[in-house]
Parts: sequence; C-alpha cells; structure tokens
Amino acid sequence: MFITGFVAHLTALLILLRPVTFVRGSEVRGFLGQSVTLPCNYFVRVNGEYEMCWGRGKCPTFGCSETLVRTNGKAVTSTTSPKYHLDGKILEGDVSLTVDNLGEEDSGWYCCRVEILGPFNDQKIHFNLLVLEGKEISSYSNSLTASPTTQNSTLTPHSMVPEVLLRTLISPILLALRVSVLICFIAITVLLCQWKCAMQPSNKLP
Repeated sequence: MFITGFVAHLTALLILLRPVTFVRGSEVRGFLGQSVTLPCNYFVRVNGEYEMCWGRGKCPTFGCSETLVRTNGKAVTSTTSPKYHLDGKILEGDVSLTVDNLGEEDSGWYCCRVEILGPFNDQKIHFNLLVLEGKEISSYSNSLTASPTTQNSTLTPHSMVPEVLLRTLISPILLALRVSVLICFIAITVLLCQWKCAMQPSNKLP
C-alpha cells in the first residue's frame, strides 16, 4: 500500500511539474512573390537581452527545428539564407521575421523562440503561414472588404507587448507554485513513511 501511494504521489508530482509553456498561434497570409513579416517581440526592460531563434515547424521542447535565423540578443549571428532577415530593433526586443519572395514551399508553421533565463521560461510563438496566389488573392481581398473583422491578419509587434509582459510576470509565479507543490509532496511522503514505520509492530526476541 505504501509503495502504491508513493507511486501515485510521484505521478501526480510529475504531472504538476511538467513544463508550463506559453504558446500563441496565429495564421498569417502572404502573397506569392511578395514579402511577409511574422511579428515576434519580447519585453527587454523586464527580461533583458536574450538569445532567440526562428525555425520551421512548431516549437520543439528545446531550441528551434530547421533553424532559419538566430540572434545573441544584440544582433543576428546566423541565417540560412538572405531570404530570411530581421528588420526590427533587436536591442528593443523586436525580432520579427521577414520572409522575401514567397513561394509555395514557404507555407507552413514557423516558430519564434526567445530563450529566457530560467526553467521552462522560454517564450514560444507559432505562426501558420499561408501563401496565396492568383484567384486566391482576389478572393481574399473581396472577403476583407466584405467582412474585415472576421479575417486573420498579421499582428503588429507593438500589439503583442501587453501579452508578452503578462507572460513575463506570470512565469515566476508558476515556477514558485511548482516549487511549493514539490515541497508539499516531499513533506507528505516523509510523513507517510514515518506513519508506516510507526504502525509496524516491533520485533521482540522471545
């Protein structure tokens, strides 16, 4: 019974202490042969300057898959092609990615990952890029005119600042909560062990 209870507590502990990540998904539409900007910002005044990367596909557990661009918090340190570049003020936390000369192969998911110091504090933002061509452009333009409020549009970097600040403030609270839960589970496990030992009858010599 004691082993079963310990395993149950350990399982619950692992669930509660799993990485808590903040992911924001957004659909962005670009047009064949043109450029598109995928917005990504982080709050430098709170976090400081941190390394970050852009990659293809959704953000993995660590780093970026198929890394396109990487910075050291101050400037771009590597890029796979001139097609991908950061035109914002990196020192102010604007690491929005511009993709030039869009082709059909550019459609798909992109990941912006800011590697903020601390366990599970990385800021991760997903974008699903749709590249339109021909009749799709006219159809998309008409739908914008008919119902502008129902369309997904590229978000400006400045519109993301309040959300980034909120994530920055919440992350330490969640970390403190997980540590408190860990301490509680350890204390409960110790108490259960002591209770189990006290309940066992002592062996007496005849």
